[in-house]
Amino acid sequence: MVPLNMNITRFASRWVPVLTVLLLLFAVAAGCGPGDEETGAGGETTGEQAPADDESSAVPTMPAARFDQPTPVTDMEEASEADRKEDEEEAAEEPDIASGAFVYGNRCAECHGEGAAGSDQASSLVGLTLSEDDFENLLRTGGELGPDHLFGSTKISPDGLKAVYAYLTSLE
Repeated sequence: MVPLNMNITRFASRWVPVLTVLLLLFAVAAGCGPGDEETGAGGETTGEQAPADDESSAVPTMPAARFDQPTPVTDMEEASEADRKEDEEEAAEEPDIASGAFVYGNRCAECHGEGAAGSDQASSLVGLTLSEDDFENLLRTGGELGPDHLFGSTKISPDGLKAVYAYLTSLE
């Protein structure tokens, strides 16, 4: 039993003063926090409390939500016609041949050569006879050519694919 009492005494003699000092430091730090006193121009405290402004003491709130009514569509045929015209205009846009040439240069020129003239690695693509759907199918699945021609949507976007097809069909 004597060793246990010595351990408790030794523990208390080491840690009680440390804990006491820490407690005093926390108490002093809490007392030095920001107060209600104003500081004057020279930095000294005036001892006066600032009057509370009505605006500064008010709790901020969100502005009231406004929900505007949508414009009603009275003629559904007219609205449908406008949508069809917009879709036709988007479909009528020509793919960008310059961006197709750029994509071709990054993805295809290494094997098929500059200007799609062909090389010792791959055939010429000038005078391409595939339809756009067949061309897309070949590049998306690899076709008979295997994984070398497998270009998923992460390698070439649908718009990029259309642009490359437009570029290749523009070559003569």
